[in-house]
Amino acid sequence: MDWIRENKVLSAILGVIVVGAAGLGYTLYDSWNSYTVVRDEYMALGGQISQIKSLSLAPTPQNLQAKQALVEEYSANVTKLGGALLYLQPPVAPLKQAEFQAKLKERVLEIKKQAAEAKIALPSEFSFGFGEYLNSLPNSDATATELSGYLDGVEAVVKLMLSCKVNSIDLLDRNALGMEKDPAKASSSQPKNGPLSAGRPQMPVAAQIAEKRQISIVVTLDQLSLQSLMSKLANPVDMKISPEADQSHFASLRILRVENQAKEGPIRRKSIVPVEEAEPVKPITPTPAPKPQSGAGKAADAIVSLAPPPAAPVDSVPVIGKELLKAQMEIDLVKFLDAAKGAVNQPQVR
Repeated sequence: MDWIRENKVLSAILGVIVVGAAGLGYTLYDSWNSYTVVRDEYMALGGQISQIKSLSLAPTPQNLQAKQALVEEYSANVTKLGGALLYLQPPVAPLKQAEFQAKLKERVLEIKKQAAEAKIALPSEFSFGFGEYLNSLPNSDATATELSGYLDGVEAVVKLMLSCKVNSIDLLDRNALGMEKDPAKASSSQPKNGPLSAGRPQMPVAAQIAEKRQISIVVTLDQLSLQSLMSKLANPVDMKISPEADQSHFASLRILRVENQAKEGPIRRKSIVPVEEAEPVKPITPTPAPKPQSGAGKAADAIVSLAPPPAAPVDSVPVIGKELLKAQMEIDLVKFLDAAKGAVNQPQVR
């Protein structure tokens, strides 16, 4: 007590600190208790919601009506999306077997001409991967029509690479369509019922809305061309044979493998790294001064030629950023079928 009386200011400060610490401790304890209660309530509520979601709807007219409304809304949205996709990718005009062969030869000559003008190397036997049809006809007119649309998609990819200024297209191959070997094979097959499904009610099977046609490409290009190519491949507006064409093609890049064309890094020894010689400095030829007019006095002193200082020797060379890249691509050309529009025109609510 004597110390408190002798140090009233300090004891008052210490008292305030003790009282404040006690108050803060109580507040913290009370907040922690409140947080624990709220957390437990939240976890319990989450468990109840998960349990409710896992339960089946009660077979009441109100629930049936609400579910029918949601299914109809989803069906309408899918139909709109399918219509937009088919609008961007209209059906291919029917072609005869000989017409497809003529079209293929014409497109091959056109691309070779464009590549030669752009100084882009193509494979020696370039034919968009349809080389077998340069000397033979497809097995049917239906196959020729499908191959015509396939050719348009591959041509759009090739023209896109030419516009991105690649250095060369080293390889171009494609997967054959099933109907090329078997003309009776449909583009979308119906599932067959096995022996285990006999006597059981069959569930309605959703119609196939798209099919993928895969092409393989190996190309040599620089980094800027690769970035531009990746960006344009994802945009159907750029995937056209020409800007005026109505048909767009949808490309999906499945595999991309990129490596430097030079397998080994640059050698750092100065004696081996080629260093360009500095250009010789050319002296600046001074412009002669105009002759003084009569009565202006004596002629000016002789003009002294001033040469710039010699350039510093080249002591560095670029080691990255100028090497070319080898890119291997597996691209899926997506063709949307007629079932893409109105695939769920008649929803079944159970």
